[in-house]
Amino acid sequence: MRVLYVINNLTSGGAEKLLLDLIPLINEKENLAADILLLFDDNNVYYEPLQKKGVKVDIVKFNKKYDLRNIFEIRRHIIMGNYDIVHAHTFPTQLWVALARMFFGDKNIRFITTEHNTYNRRRGKFYFRLIEKFMYSRYDTIVSISEKTKDSLIDWIDPNKKSIYKHLVMENGIDLETIKNALPYKKCDLIDGMTADTKLICMVGRFTEQKDQPALIRAVSKLPEDVHLVLAGEGPLMNDNKALAEKSGISERVHFLGFRNDVPGILKTVDIVVLSSHWEGFGLAAVEGMAAGKPLIASDVDGLREVVKGAGILFNTEEELKNAIISLLNNNALYEEISQKCRDRAERYDIKRMAEDLIKLYSGGSNS
Repeated sequence: MRVLYVINNLTSGGAEKLLLDLIPLINEKENLAADILLLFDDNNVYYEPLQKKGVKVDIVKFNKKYDLRNIFEIRRHIIMGNYDIVHAHTFPTQLWVALARMFFGDKNIRFITTEHNTYNRRRGKFYFRLIEKFMYSRYDTIVSISEKTKDSLIDWIDPNKKSIYKHLVMENGIDLETIKNALPYKKCDLIDGMTADTKLICMVGRFTEQKDQPALIRAVSKLPEDVHLVLAGEGPLMNDNKALAEKSGISERVHFLGFRNDVPGILKTVDIVVLSSHWEGFGLAAVEGMAAGKPLIASDVDGLREVVKGAGILFNTEEELKNAIISLLNNNALYEEISQKCRDRAERYDIKRMAEDLIKLYSGGSNS
């Protein structure tokens, strides 16, 4: 069985990181081979790591995300690769794949897509509802990464619950073994000038509209001077966040690391992990922080709430975020209690389990 994963690119987002961890496991299975097709070559930080793991990665020759010719290029790759399953991730890839399917008629190829978020900007524009109702109708299965992701998608494309779409929930997974086995840095090796007593708060995530690093920066500005913030990731809003740190008078306490391929080691080094978001489908970065054995503080939003509630600490306001950090740093018993709950919760989200669920889906089984 041959599977083609199609996605915009391999930047440092959650969907892209998922493929980095997932596809090599898929390819370990006998009689199953998975390749990747990208729409464009821009900041593909996971391209080389995937190739080193033996995964074939191709890029559409037009190298443009919104080029209509991508429809025909995707069709050509499906035919040339003789794929049995096409699995699309992220928009507009999902649209181009849906349109490409129209050229295959009754040919026995299964088309699957994964929905990764509870919200996106398209849902604020009425005409996208019509486009996406058509788009999702072209897939045999729509996989949502959480119940809330599925519910919000149904509310968007199928508010009258006509049930013309086949939905399935499959929670994301992480590489638990890699995170557990990672070794911490000395704080001074991670960031110059730090000591073992420096308190490090960390958030891993792209600087985009979805994430809310500004709330975290403002919260840290109200904390003692021995508390520093470590921000790992890249994205279009990074410079805005740097300007905010400067304006808040804590630029020397906010450390922008950019993209890092050693996130497990960083998580093992810091004291507290935070995921501050306006919306999430699941929150891989949150689960990675919990798997590292650190107390997690996360935004109380759909998708993320279901993963964190009962283990980490949820917050709604910057004041609540600040107080949660203070409580953890000043109360060793609470710190250890939340850390253990987070470790226990992370065990639910092993990437190996997700790989098995996907293989079952590809083989014609049901995980609903």
